[in-house]
Amino acid sequence: MTAAPAAGMVRRPMSKSETHDLLGPAAALADELLHELQKDRTRLPVLFPGLPRRTGKNAIGGGVRKIGDATVDLDAFRTCDLVAAHLVASIDATEAELVDLFSHGDLEERAMLLRSLNFLPLGGITNNLLGEALRTNVVLHLEAAMCDSDLLARTIAAGAVDADTANRLLLKFAFIDMDLTRAFGAESHASETLSTMLQDLATEREAAGRSVWRHTYRMLGLAPCAGAFARLLGGLEHGDDGVRQAAADGLLALRASDSDAATLIAQFARERSPREPRAAIKKQLEQLATN
Repeated sequence: MTAAPAAGMVRRPMSKSETHDLLGPAAALADELLHELQKDRTRLPVLFPGLPRRTGKNAIGGGVRKIGDATVDLDAFRTCDLVAAHLVASIDATEAELVDLFSHGDLEERAMLLRSLNFLPLGGITNNLLGEALRTNVVLHLEAAMCDSDLLARTIAAGAVDADTANRLLLKFAFIDMDLTRAFGAESHASETLSTMLQDLATEREAAGRSVWRHTYRMLGLAPCAGAFARLLGGLEHGDDGVRQAAADGLLALRASDSDAATLIAQFARERSPREPRAAIKKQLEQLATN
């Protein structure tokens, strides 16, 4: 007998037609699996581990798309990820069921569940599984939880995680040197507290002779903290092109919000511009030089 969905279930189903359009040949198998689960939802822990083998791990493809409440890059989502999302959403999987799947899952199962969060309502399960991602250094899981979608930004904006967790999730990008642009909209949640954390991490890494996360400079410009201005100016003299470009981005953001700094930034940019070998960065310096 099929158990009734419990109270507090999570649900963000994709429309059937949209799912079929995205899954292509795998749509028929997804329907078959869903029919089996609708008859007996206790089969979920049995069927879920086999999804990568049965549906394949090829990229869905199609670039950035809006699906339900989520914006996702389908070039980074696999067929098994989308089938998994379709199944757990369509059977109204409860938080307890999803936590159980995650707890007993292998690397692939956990990655599928984390990507499925994009298509579920923001709530307890989001907070729970993002907390799991925060505790891991498995790159596959960090990418599945925080990259190639706007899940992190939506979660922070909705208050589905507290401010400290939000800052530590964003700090995780710096620890593993991940490209922040893969977390769509995350830069809009820059804060002085987060900048202080990034500044402290950068100082520690420099003291240990290690590189600093390039996006540190962009975040410092968006929400400056003590020492941010000096680091940004110093970044323009860095030997790494990417760091200089990030520092210029940060200074452009800082100048837009701090008119008192604009004059000094312009003076520094005018002095630096003739010595800048990269055309793209030189163009940024020219923008900074106009006071």
